[in-house]
Amino acid sequence: MCSLESFPPSKMMLRYVPPLTFLKCTSCGTENSRTFKEEDYVFKKTNEVCPKCGNNELLIVGIYVKEREKKA
Repeated sequence: MCSLESFPPSKMMLRYVPPLTFLKCTSCGTENSRTFKEEDYVFKKTNEVCPKCGNNELLIVGIYVKEREKKA
């Protein structure tokens, strides 16, 4: 039997990719993203301001981890 300590850490474990929160304006439908906050959840209405129309209600439509592009 072998322990987990005998395996080297994978590259996936070595680099942290922060999750992104995707928001949609409830007025004009503009979508944008920002860094995930601990209290975020899908379908939560926030009091953040839309960068396009100035409406102060955005809806969280998704929370994702976007992989960085590999350099060739």
